[in-house]
Amino acid sequence: MKGMAHGIKTGKTTGFASPSQGYEETNIDLNEILIKTPSSTYLFKLDSEDLSRLELSKGSVLVVDRSKTPVHNQLVIIRHEGHFLCRLMVKNKGKTTFTNGIDEIVPIQEETEIIGVVTASFKEYQ
Repeated sequence: MKGMAHGIKTGKTTGFASPSQGYEETNIDLNEILIKTPSSTYLFKLDSEDLSRLELSKGSVLVVDRSKTPVHNQLVIIRHEGHFLCRLMVKNKGKTTFTNGIDEIVPIQEETEIIGVVTASFKEYQ
């Protein structure tokens, strides 16, 4: 047989199968992980260092869900005196206040509105 190496058969595979054969890695879908109710979820980007004691720095992106009911010791987005703020909600003896983790406490007032509950956060690195 001219042009064919001795002992090599063509058209058939021999040897052991690849260890990764049959394993197909799935992509991580951030929407699936971070957004449980798409119609009421939005992103909020921090533009200050107000929450640095709570380990959230300027530029952090917060995932906010408007459909969740906030509970004690949970991060929330509030509208207070015309500004949107991220604060830790604290309930104590029937009174609700909001803090940035340092010493600023904003008592809830008629014009203070809870916009949504922070469900996740992430930071983009340059």
